[in-house]
Amino acid sequence: MTDMTVIHDKMKSIAAAHAAYAESSFEANKAYLAKLAAIKTPDQAMQITTDHMKLAYETFVAESTKIGDMYKDLFKSAYEPMTVGTPQLAA
Repeated sequence: MTDMTVIHDKMKSIAAAHAAYAESSFEANKAYLAKLAAIKTPDQAMQITTDHMKLAYETFVAESTKIGDMYKDLFKSAYEPMTVGTPQLAA
């Protein structure tokens, strides 16, 4: 039987990672809009937008990878007891 405490803790960690990413994304977007409101020329707008989109993409990829690994670890822990009696599932 799977220890549900371990599963519960891993699910809480995943939820916390989602919340942290959402909060940091919100703050980054808020800062972007503040910068955008203070621009003087269209060139500045393009540069600010380009920089923001590049950072947003890189952050999304990094956080998605991290959270995906957390899910993989969760499912591995959850289904590990099933692989004990059936070696075909362990592969």
